[in-house]
Amino acid sequence: MDALMAALLDEPLPAQARQDPAFTAARDAAAADVAVLREQLGLIGDALADAGDELQEAESRSPTTPLAPERPLPLRPRRARRPLRIALGTLAAAAAAAVVVGTGWLVAQSGGGASEASGAKAADEAASSGQDGGVAFGSPRYLACARLVAEGTVAAVEPVPGTGAGAGQERVTLTATRVHKPEKGTQGGDDEIVLLREVAGHPPLHEGDRVLVGLPREGAVPDTVIVGEEDIAPERARIAAALPVSRTLTCE
Repeated sequence: MDALMAALLDEPLPAQARQDPAFTAARDAAAADVAVLREQLGLIGDALADAGDELQEAESRSPTTPLAPERPLPLRPRRARRPLRIALGTLAAAAAAAVVVGTGWLVAQSGGGASEASGAKAADEAASSGQDGGVAFGSPRYLACARLVAEGTVAAVEPVPGTGAGAGQERVTLTATRVHKPEKGTQGGDDEIVLLREVAGHPPLHEGDRVLVGLPREGAVPDTVIVGEEDIAPERARIAAALPVSRTLTCE
């Protein structure tokens, strides 16, 4: 079961899925979209049903047909609205699937690159739970809110004094080779990027490693890090596909 289907069925997740922060974050984002669409389509359905009631009542009143004031005509049963709502609810789920898949919010997960992220709303909340790179870099919303998305080679890794040995932070210096955002040009040249990185719970970085990093709007700690050209290549393709859509979005 993928994240979108889990959101549509609204059934309890298997134990393995509940332990995957990326999957649960994607499922929650899809569920929120489905709920909004269902609510809006429900309002449209109510308006259409009311319009149909008024039209049928108007047609039933002929100018030549006398009305009996002592015996008011009974109101037409309003059962027709329920099937309409059910149909619109199904339409909402289908529309949600088209919106989520069409904008690239749910994509195939990448091949296991080292990653650090906060979930589907990492760009807004900058939390620290792990996330698959494909969910972040394939998301136009993530790219719209990210302050920096860049590729580079690790030039230096230094522990940050006073943050604790082995469980604190390290200062990572990258020689940028490609900057996807901000879009001042895709080639990084000899530009240096300096960022902080939590040590605990993440694979170590070494001088010479090829990395792809995503930095949220605030702070200097990346929420997504992919290591190795083999894992970076598919993420690069996802970024290229999602960037045009991200330019049409605002980060709220």
